[in-house]
Amino acid sequence: MNKSEYYGLSSKTQVALIVNDEVLKEKGLLIDGEVYIDYTTVWNYLNSGYYWEASDSRLLLTLPAETNIWTPKDGSDAVILDENGVPYISATCIRKNSDIDMNILKEPYRVVARTYWNGVIVGTMTEDSELRYREWCNSEILTEVKKGDTMVLLEDLQNCCRVSTTDGYIGYVPKGSFMQNNDATLSHITDARFQFQKISMDYKISLGWHYVNSQEGKESLSERISEAAGLNTISPTWFSLADEQGNLLSYADKAYVEQAHAAGLQVWGMLDDVNKSSIRTGEVLAGASARANIVQQLLQIAADSHMDGINVDFEFIKEDSAPQYLQFLKELCIAAHAQNLVVSTNNFVPIYTEYYKRAEQAKTVDYLIIMGYDEHTASSKKIGSVASLPFVEQGIQDTLKEVSAEQVINAIPFYTRSWVETIDTSMTKSKVLDMDAAAAFVERHGIVTTWDASVGQKVGSVEEESVRYSIWLEDEQSVEAKMKLITRYNLAGVAGWRLGLERASVWNIIAQYLAA
Repeated sequence: MNKSEYYGLSSKTQVALIVNDEVLKEKGLLIDGEVYIDYTTVWNYLNSGYYWEASDSRLLLTLPAETNIWTPKDGSDAVILDENGVPYISATCIRKNSDIDMNILKEPYRVVARTYWNGVIVGTMTEDSELRYREWCNSEILTEVKKGDTMVLLEDLQNCCRVSTTDGYIGYVPKGSFMQNNDATLSHITDARFQFQKISMDYKISLGWHYVNSQEGKESLSERISEAAGLNTISPTWFSLADEQGNLLSYADKAYVEQAHAAGLQVWGMLDDVNKSSIRTGEVLAGASARANIVQQLLQIAADSHMDGINVDFEFIKEDSAPQYLQFLKELCIAAHAQNLVVSTNNFVPIYTEYYKRAEQAKTVDYLIIMGYDEHTASSKKIGSVASLPFVEQGIQDTLKEVSAEQVINAIPFYTRSWVETIDTSMTKSKVLDMDAAAAFVERHGIVTTWDASVGQKVGSVEEESVRYSIWLEDEQSVEAKMKLITRYNLAGVAGWRLGLERASVWNIIAQYLAA
């Protein structure tokens, strides 16, 4: 088969890109014998650690020991700009400065790269054969493969196997000519240059978020933790962005930390962007001086207050702002770890925010918290659960595809949404209720709830004239169902949003499962 046709190359200056056994639709460029790949493709597929700082036209790569900086005019040929101002990075630079396996091959020019190795199934050719484009025997031949060649098995079919070769071809070989090796793995050793310092607790995390909106936060601390058996970490909502320069609004309080420490709690102050102000988080993080300002303030406050960690809750990052978010996290983690501060991030379930690049976060932050709720919100077109069991489990499973279990904390809701539907008009309203208020809602409207194992909650509804009242309860029984998931997947712990919405009895359940 014509190789340029196979790779979809329309000119001699285009370069095929094969990453993790997939031929990408994106192409590289061949310029004066050097292969270049555009920044967006590099960020999406090869190394999300690179950061193009458009305001200063420079490429950053922050590593544990230093930040490498390239500009299109520095004479290194590591990064260039095309006529539209799009940054391209040389494949040589990418290979040298990334935790990946990469080969640059010719005839035709192509880059073959791998960024992950776990779970990859491999095998060996038992005889010489042809690798064909399609699975039938008279299909075009892509290349010759030899006895002893190692292949990645992509699909085991009835009469053939779909495999990927080390030199970038993906096709089919006869089943009898290929033997899967269940004991074989792809070897890869991470260079120490790419291994960031981490902080890990030697116990399961039991975290409660404490909503604080004034300097008097410590006044409610005793009430919030008095019956929280097993709670070992508290995260007060202390910090938010005050302006575009990265100045912070802070409710941090040394007396609060001292009181929490006396109760045996670590304090991870939360930095969030959920106040719905006109400040755009991504635009703030795009500025190097603003990022540095945020980090400097957090570290100074941490030193003054003696808090133990920082919890980052940026929920309004758009997809085009994800690179600056990840760059901010790296800069924060390097500085925070130097002060022995734990850094954690809050993430919606991956189906909502895949572009948050959890695997890249996990390289630098200590814990990733799944916000295992908001399955249905006030803006949902259909009524339903805040956090049904399948929704929570899918969030855990999808996160574990990118992050190891010892870094993952699953957050559960201490709140329920009550739903009121006007049947004739299909108008729907919902309200957030704490556990006691939800029970009162059920009693007030005479709703009979029954345990629905498929969602892991008590569910019920009732009609009164032209109105239907419905609820999916979060209570002791639903909390236990979620704790079973956390135990089953051996996660690093649990978090609860938020303190004050729960009943004291849920903490005994949480403590029981974390101790198991």
